[in-house]
Amino acid sequence: MDKNIEKQYKEIIFRVGYYRNKNNLSARETSLQLGYSDSFMNRIERQSVELKVSTLLKFLDIVNVSPREFFYSDPENYAKDMEILSAIKSLSAENKSTILDLANKLKNK
Repeated sequence: MDKNIEKQYKEIIFRVGYYRNKNNLSARETSLQLGYSDSFMNRIERQSVELKVSTLLKFLDIVNVSPREFFYSDPENYAKDMEILSAIKSLSAENKSTILDLANKLKNK
């Protein structure tokens, strides 16, 4: 496997574990909800079995997370970032520029 692809795959598996734990689901419970043997998630998280896209989508349904949220760069702040983005979308171009200037100033402090 290409090193970059391997790194990205490890990030996906990390996020699977993150959302499984965030939803207080055991690996066994998750495996059974997905319709697999009770050790399936352990094998996925140890990367001894490759995760299929269809299984990932079923998993996201179980943990009630959209693919967009799952792949978002900062999953812990997804909801707040989307709230900010929604508020900004309704602003005038001038106000958007003001918000951007303020954000850049805050970032540089």
